[in-house]
Amino acid sequence: MSTEVSQVEVRPDLRVEVRRSGSGPTVLFNGGLGQPAQVWEYTGLSDALATAGFATVAHSARGVAPSSAPAGPYSAADLADDAEGLLDALGLDDVIVVAYSMGCYVTQELIRRHPGRVRATALVAGLQPSPIGELVGRMEIGLLDTYGTIPSDVMTFEQLVTTLHPALLQDPASVRGWSEIFASSGQVWTDDVGLRGNLMASYDWITAGEPTAERLAAIDIPTLALAFEHDLFFPPAGCRAAAGQIPGAQFAVVDGVGHGGFFTGQTDVVTRIVDFCRAQV
Repeated sequence: MSTEVSQVEVRPDLRVEVRRSGSGPTVLFNGGLGQPAQVWEYTGLSDALATAGFATVAHSARGVAPSSAPAGPYSAADLADDAEGLLDALGLDDVIVVAYSMGCYVTQELIRRHPGRVRATALVAGLQPSPIGELVGRMEIGLLDTYGTIPSDVMTFEQLVTTLHPALLQDPASVRGWSEIFASSGQVWTDDVGLRGNLMASYDWITAGEPTAERLAAIDIPTLALAFEHDLFFPPAGCRAAAGQIPGAQFAVVDGVGHGGFFTGQTDVVTRIVDFCRAQV
C-alpha cells in the first residue's frame, strides 16, 4: 500500500510530518511517547485499515523528528490542539481515532476540547497509567535535570523491561535482538526541547490524577479500550476499571504481551481495531 509523506503546517510555529494511505472514512493515529509516524506502518494497522476501505493519517507529534519543536512547556492539551489543527489543515472532520499509550491522553483531551471532531476511538494500552509510569517519568526528568541527557543504556534497559513480555525477557536471544533494535532506532526527538516537552506532558498528565472519573463519564462516543496482559505502564485491572466509567465502552485484554504488544508477537489487536472501525461507518 503506497504512503504519501508530507510536512503540514499546523500553526505558524509548528510543522509536523504526516503519512497518509488508503481512501475512505478517515482514521487518525495518535501515537505514544516519542513515536514517529512511520511506526504505525510496522504494526500492520495502516495496511489493514487501507485494505478495509479506510484512509489513515499518522503524524509525528511536536518535538518528534522530523516535526518541529516549539518552545515548551508542552501538555496533553497542546498535543490535542495540534491534532485538531492537523484535521483543520487537511480539511478533515468526524474521524475515528486510534490511540496508543500516551496518545490515549491526547485523544481524551481532543474529545473533550474539540467535541464533534471524533466519531469514535480505540484506546490501546494507555487508558489508566500506573505508578510505574509515574516513577519512570520522574526518573527520566531527573536524569535530564542532573546530567542534561538520558544515557542510551538506560533507555534501552527501560524499553526492554517495559516493552517485552516475560517470555521474551527470559530468552537471551530475544533480549539481545531487541536490545540491538532499540539501540539502533536512532534519535527520535527533534531536539532536547522536544524531548523534555513530551516527557513533561506525559508526567503532568499522570501526576494530575488523569483520567478522572468525571472526564471518563463525559466521553460520549463509541469507545474500544484494549489492555495488554503484561503491561507495566497500563495494567489491565486499572484499564478495565477506567473503561467501566466510559458509557458503553467495549473492553478487552490481549493475552500474552507487554506494553509493546503491537510489535512483539502475533495478536489479534489489528483485527479487533479494524472490526471496531468497520462498525462505526
